[in-house]
Amino acid sequence: CKKETEPVDESTFGYNYFPVIQGKSWIYASDSIIYDNGGTRVDTFRSFIREDIGDSFSDSEGNTVYKLSRYFRRNETDNWTRTNTWTTYIDKTRAIRTEENLKFVKLVFPVKKGLRWDGNIFLDKDIKIDVAGESIEAYKNWKYRMEEISDDFNFDGKVVESIKVNLVDDSSIIDRRKVTEYYGKDIGLLQKEMIILDSDGSKPNEPWEKKAQKGFIHILTLIEVK
Repeated sequence: CKKETEPVDESTFGYNYFPVIQGKSWIYASDSIIYDNGGTRVDTFRSFIREDIGDSFSDSEGNTVYKLSRYFRRNETDNWTRTNTWTTYIDKTRAIRTEENLKFVKLVFPVKKGLRWDGNIFLDKDIKIDVAGESIEAYKNWKYRMEEISDDFNFDGKVVESIKVNLVDDSSIIDRRKVTEYYGKDIGLLQKEMIILDSDGSKPNEPWEKKAQKGFIHILTLIEVK
């Protein structure tokens, strides 16, 4: 009796939802609402962000890690200003992205509807970030789940196949956390929607957009990919 092993078809794993290719570039519109000064001040911002995949290097585990150069401009006619460099890579089972020295597991492979994972496994669960001078536990209670695969998403006048990932959808009297990401086949991140808001709980029946005292709402929308 001879053991037979079927070859694994990696083309079905979904790696192409997170393309990591030197020279690839994305431009996003970045729309933010910042809540400050106990909610009495609400500022709205629109800007643009460009990300370019550049040189690679090998990390201590032998992964080929790519540098992700990031650029900013306030208006579409402005020149790009380089802001910082992040990193990204994929291995057989995960897509990893390091942002501001915070390491996230953005996707897991093979992709499957309903799949759950700890995308913040490398983070201190009590880490806080600064938003308009206020300290916020932005990553509280995050639980990643692949909500949809082969989902239709409208981009650049076309319908593209996408994955919808729910990173967190949690609410209490004093805080609201909701983050969703959409990834397009052969494109990468199509859109990211974030609601990270805190209040003192004194207006439980008011919508979060009115009762928030600190935090932000942020939508990142892809407008061009090369």
